[in-house]
Amino acid sequence: MAIIDKEEVLLRKHYIVLTKKFVRLHRLIKDLRPSLMPTLIELLLMGAKERPVPLTTYELARRLGKSQQAASKHLLELEKLGFIERSFCGKVEEVKLTSKGINAVATLYLLLRSRLEEAPEILEFVGKVFTGLGEGAYYMSLEGYRRQFKEKLGFEPYPGTLNLKLVSSSYRKQMDDLGRMSGIKIGGFTNGIRTYGSLKCFHALIEDIRGAVLIIERTHYDNSVLEVIAPVKLRDALSLKDGDRVTVKVFV
Repeated sequence: MAIIDKEEVLLRKHYIVLTKKFVRLHRLIKDLRPSLMPTLIELLLMGAKERPVPLTTYELARRLGKSQQAASKHLLELEKLGFIERSFCGKVEEVKLTSKGINAVATLYLLLRSRLEEAPEILEFVGKVFTGLGEGAYYMSLEGYRRQFKEKLGFEPYPGTLNLKLVSSSYRKQMDDLGRMSGIKIGGFTNGIRTYGSLKCFHALIEDIRGAVLIIERTHYDNSVLEVIAPVKLRDALSLKDGDRVTVKVFV
């Protein structure tokens, strides 16, 4: 029988309390009912992010404090929705989180982290949505960038950026500070015809949606503009139009 350490117990207890406050994750993570998140967390704790792990409904039910029937239903639903993959090694069932499942847990992690951590680990920006030059869709579609985003950020960005005009000079100063930080480097590359520059990015929450802020080496914008990406089209997910104010929390 697996030994559950104190940190795992505390994580579960905190999750039960915090889920009640953050039920809007159901809106932000498509298809996922809040009651399914504890099952994803259990699978993550068992190591199912890196590899398929052997699992019985009895063991999962014990960990969740639910019946075997409920545990079985959770696995079936998560598999159907694409959050996990199930396979058999001989007679032993194995389960692994998909990229969609990892993204769901990572979104919850960033949301909780933004509520629990204090400055200077989080920089907050407020900006107004505006229509950009349209270059974001092109650059986000390039395989040389997309592959690195998926590998280093853990998600494939929607092909386009959300552009925000920062509402005060204090946020512009923060942009200068952000530019001096190391961040996550996305390397430049060439396709044999043209060379594309490198950039830095930082994990972020755009309102409560997981994404990233881009600090681009070659850009038409100055420090009054914040460019963000996410796995979803943010204008649709947040029902945004030009002029709407958006809050972005950047993890540095």
